[in-house]
Parts: sequence; C-alpha cells; structure tokens
Amino acid sequence: MRAREIMTSPAFALTPAATLEEAAEMMTGHGFTTMPVVDAHGRLLGLLSEADILRTPAPPGDPDTGVMLDGGPRTAGSVMHTQGLAVPADTEVHELARLMTDAGVRSAPVVEGGHVVGMVTFRDVLRATAGRT
Repeated sequence: MRAREIMTSPAFALTPAATLEEAAEMMTGHGFTTMPVVDAHGRLLGLLSEADILRTPAPPGDPDTGVMLDGGPRTAGSVMHTQGLAVPADTEVHELARLMTDAGVRSAPVVEGGHVVGMVTFRDVLRATAGRT
C-alpha cells in the first residue's frame, strides 16, 4: 500500500498570506497538526505546525484583523518552516511509518511533481499497517 492510497485528498493547504488565526482554525477544523503552505499553483513552499503557531508570541494590536502594531499581520508565510518531511505519493506505508517516526512528525504532505496532492497522518499509517484502511 502506498501514500496515495491512504492520504486525505484533496489536500487542505494554506497560502503564505493566511493569518495564524486562520491557520489554527483550519488545523483544528480538519484535524491536522501540520499544514502545507503552497503557492497559487499548489507547489509546496513550506510547512506550518501547531507548535509554530504556539511559539509565535502575539504582539499587541487588533486580533480581529490580524494586523499588529509591529507593522504587519502574523501570517503562515512569516512563520512557516521550509525544511520538513514531504513524501512522494508512491511511498510505501512501511517506509512512511519509518520516515514519520524518524522525523518526529504526525502528519506530512504528499507531493507529486512538487505539488501537494494530499496529506497523510500517523493515524492513516497506523490504520494501513493494521489492515484497516
């Protein structure tokens, strides 16, 4: 079994301009701990995790608009990390388990040709390895 067979698709993704509040809402609404940040063509630019959001202190300003007194909004693009685990769609489930465990991540984007096509979670991998997809 491969990543493309167990991933959530279509992928939920953020743009770099998404506020951290919008990102947190999307993460909690869809149950992901990490979200891909993509350009207008769906190419992976980076990853934004729950921890990235929680580590970013909220400067004084207007939380309803995301505009802060430091001159700009808190956005996915300003906080995302560009290094992280992204897996090809043809990655075998047992390799996914190893990669995700080694990287210490609970979810990862699935990519084909640099474009995000889905997300795979540790729970997806666990279900597949237990034979319950």
